[in-house]
Amino acid sequence: MAQIDYSALPKQKAYRINVDEAPIIDESGDMDEDDEGAAAIRTPILTNDNIITWTTGQPGDVIPWHTHSPEMYQILINIEGRCVWHYKDNDGNEQSIEGGPGDIIYLPAGAENKVEVVGDEPHTHIGVLRRPRVPRIEQLLGETEGVYDHREFPAAFVYDDMNDKVVRMDENAVSE
Repeated sequence: MAQIDYSALPKQKAYRINVDEAPIIDESGDMDEDDEGAAAIRTPILTNDNIITWTTGQPGDVIPWHTHSPEMYQILINIEGRCVWHYKDNDGNEQSIEGGPGDIIYLPAGAENKVEVVGDEPHTHIGVLRRPRVPRIEQLLGETEGVYDHREFPAAFVYDDMNDKVVRMDENAVSE
C-alpha cells in the first residue's frame, strides 16, 4: 500500500471547547432590563463558514423577537426539553414550530423569530448557522444601536479555516 502524503491537508490538530465557559451572545441580551427569563445562547465555535451555538433555558424562558440576515438560515438540533420557534412568514404572519428531544428544526434565513422554552423541563439545543457577512437585518440597514458588532462576534474558539489558523481562543473554554 502506498504511503499517503498528508502535507497538503490543513493542520491536523483538534480542540475541545467547554460550552459552559463559552461566551453568551447578545440575542438573549435584547430583552428589556425589566424582562426576566432570557434563554442563554453560547457560541463555542465560529469558523469562516459556520456558527455553532449552544442554547439553554428553563420553562418560560424566551429569546425575544429578533432578525437574521437573508443568508443566515438555522438548523437547530434539540437535545432536551421542548421549545417553540415563532417566526414571521413572507406575508408577516406569525407561524410557529415546536421541537423536542431528537427533533431537528430548519428555520428559514431572514425570518424574524422568537424562541420560547415550553413544558416542565429545561431545554437545550445546538444551532448550526451559516456564518453570514452581516448577521442581522438591522446591520444591513445601518440601524446598529443596541446591536452587537458582528465583526467582534463573541465565541470561545474562532478558527480561520481558509488560512488554517486559530484567530481567537478563550483559554478558559478551549483546551487542546
